[in-house]
Amino acid sequence: MKGAHVNTRAGNIGTFLFMRSRRSSLRRYVIAALIVTGTILYVGGKVKIVSLGYQIEALQHEKQELERENRSLRIEASSLSSPARIEEIAVKRLGMIRPEKEDIVVVKRKKETAGPR
Repeated sequence: MKGAHVNTRAGNIGTFLFMRSRRSSLRRYVIAALIVTGTILYVGGKVKIVSLGYQIEALQHEKQELERENRSLRIEASSLSSPARIEEIAVKRLGMIRPEKEDIVVVKRKKETAGPR
């Protein structure tokens, strides 16, 4: 056994076992760190999803409120711009009167030509 040297002294065997257990411990720490990191990322993702769900719900509620307010404002704008209301304001607040039929003059517009002048 000239090229292969086997040393069976207790000191060398102890060092070999210590190095092996040290590698094993390092591997366990790395695995544990990966598991903890993965768990934190998973839980963090779930928390973010729940948080976004609450935000979506709040925004949907706000959208419904804004749509309801928009409908109300459209109805109000429609009633404010009705011809009957405008006539009432013109007569009561501004003192205007309807002209008599003989005071009405109809102006007809000339048809414009399509080409340049």
